[in-house]
Amino acid sequence: MIYKRILVVVLATVILMLNGCSSLGSGKTDQPEAAVKPPEATAEDRPTRPFEHDTLFELLLAEFAGKRNRADVALGKYLKQAHETRDPQVVERATFIARYLGAHQATLDASMLWSEIEPHNPVPRELAAIELIRFGKLEEAMAQVDLLMASGGTMNFEYLLQASRTSNQDTRQTILAKLTEYTETIEDDKLWYAKGALEAMNGQHKQAIHDYDEALDITPSYGNAILARAQSMIALNQHDKAMEYLAKQTSLWPENKRLGVAYARYLMQQNQLAAAQQQFYRLSRNFPLDGDLVLSLALLSWENKQIDEAKLYFNKLLDMKHRADEANIYLARIAASEKDFDLASVHFQQVRVGPQYPLAQIQMALMLEDQNKVDQALAVLDQAADAMPAEKAKFTMAKSEVLSASGQMAKAITVLDQGLEQLPDDTNMLYTRAMLKEQLDDFAGMEADLRRVLELQPNNSAALNALGYTFANRNQRLNEAWELIERAYNLNPSDPAIIDSMGWIKYRLGETQVALDFLRKAYEAFDDQEIAAHLGEVLWVSGQREEAAIIWRNALEKNPESDVLKEVMGRFLPTTP
Repeated sequence: MIYKRILVVVLATVILMLNGCSSLGSGKTDQPEAAVKPPEATAEDRPTRPFEHDTLFELLLAEFAGKRNRADVALGKYLKQAHETRDPQVVERATFIARYLGAHQATLDASMLWSEIEPHNPVPRELAAIELIRFGKLEEAMAQVDLLMASGGTMNFEYLLQASRTSNQDTRQTILAKLTEYTETIEDDKLWYAKGALEAMNGQHKQAIHDYDEALDITPSYGNAILARAQSMIALNQHDKAMEYLAKQTSLWPENKRLGVAYARYLMQQNQLAAAQQQFYRLSRNFPLDGDLVLSLALLSWENKQIDEAKLYFNKLLDMKHRADEANIYLARIAASEKDFDLASVHFQQVRVGPQYPLAQIQMALMLEDQNKVDQALAVLDQAADAMPAEKAKFTMAKSEVLSASGQMAKAITVLDQGLEQLPDDTNMLYTRAMLKEQLDDFAGMEADLRRVLELQPNNSAALNALGYTFANRNQRLNEAWELIERAYNLNPSDPAIIDSMGWIKYRLGETQVALDFLRKAYEAFDDQEIAAHLGEVLWVSGQREEAAIIWRNALEKNPESDVLKEVMGRFLPTTP
């Protein structure tokens, strides 16, 4: 048995992947992290037999492949040896590597083989049932669950639920019938929870609440059931009762962080920011070392304009070395709002090269441009592009923004020209250049850039809308304008800019009432000066002059330098404002 013993030592010391597979690279499954774990087993728990030299060599190669983040190679070798040796430890290992990688067919094949070899082991049957449901093999899945129950094992019905989420309603109803049958003989909180969750998916929220209550009778602190019950209450339009219920449950189970955070987020969704903030206060007292809770408090303080408190929490994040880059960006923004530009620059500069770096450098450049330090702003962006060449397009866009904001439109276009020489198919740069050309009355150039965007991205709603709106605004090619704007609207019907364009083209086409409907909708969604100008004009020509004048004057009060408002008011009102 020496070869078997050697293998056991290697598996224990090289890379042991069975209970987490942390060294197998970045593969993931869509199952919960608390995956079914194999029983604690040693070589003495199962019959051992010597491996052939070739088998041992293949298994060692598999382990070393895993160590080198080649889990796919490791899986292939383990699956081969699982079938050749029919050794339970090898099959077990193959199963869990496959599961880790999200290789569902391989997981099913390996778990079924494992069940065949060890028919009284509940683990492979549970895994097989999950994968069979995933593949729509419902009868076979339930047969595995029946065998699992008959052998004295227990099914984690939460895993069964996860596998059922992508199934259709008929399949879920069949699973529900089986779960209902189990509830007659099994007292299991997860069984009742899974049954309730499947009913909720089918819109049966009253029955779901009943089943969640059954689960909570068994385990009153069951967080998933509490949250699901609240969600079903909300689905039944019992919002106030759901909030009261969550408030009570979070007070009963203060140690359940996930429950407390969910309640706080529900409060935020209801725009109850002060209440959400208080909930995060309570959570942070219970979990003082949780950086994410500190971040939530910082952001809520920022949102509630409690700037001193926000600074306190963001600085605490720096002390904790948690989400430091985000904290520095917010502290920089606060400092800039307080006109402490030197401090703002310090915080921006502390953001490390990484996901938050482009945002920090771009915001610092725009801050410098606001101070008329255009050359410094451009230098910041050039240095940032050198530090993160993969993000050069973003920094090029920012340079064009700095230049255009300072009135250097031609230079802004030149910067984009240079960027597009290196990245000719970058649609963001093409779109931005088109908008700049439009401001310089280079209509042909604008159209060419937008046409190129649409060649690359036919469903780019912004480009469709921009081109169509330009035609409509110039009162040219109106049929084509309508086709472009309609396509944009069908792609993105909630965008206020596109809704405004729909109203404007309908006005140009003489459909005044339809135009008004669209323009009112756009103005309600976004109180914008250009939309106000359009709505006022259509109101005026339709005889609703008093309302038009009110809308224009209100908009001008908010935007006293607006050329578009002054132009339309100058055309229609008796005296120019």
